[in-house]
Amino acid sequence: MIRALSLVLVVVLAAGCAAHVSSRPEAGSDDQAGADAVNIWYVPGRALGCAASAIMSFITLTVTFGQEYETVSEIMHGGCSGPWSVPAQEVRNTPPQ
Repeated sequence: MIRALSLVLVVVLAAGCAAHVSSRPEAGSDDQAGADAVNIWYVPGRALGCAASAIMSFITLTVTFGQEYETVSEIMHGGCSGPWSVPAQEVRNTPPQ
């Protein structure tokens, strides 16, 4: 009984994987609306993070008399680099192909 059940399970899983078709749908108006809603919080949050890293960098450079330039560079890179808004293509959460 267990062997038969195992065989059925293996066949069902194999058939499901074989029938899987990867498709990448285009971004629609609902994706754009979702991106706009996310950006209401994301963009100001990124600005606050960048401002906070700028303040921390200024304090670090002042306290160390400029000796920790590499650390300050990493702080600024972490806080201010990268995308500043979420595009509609990211909302659908499709993996890159």
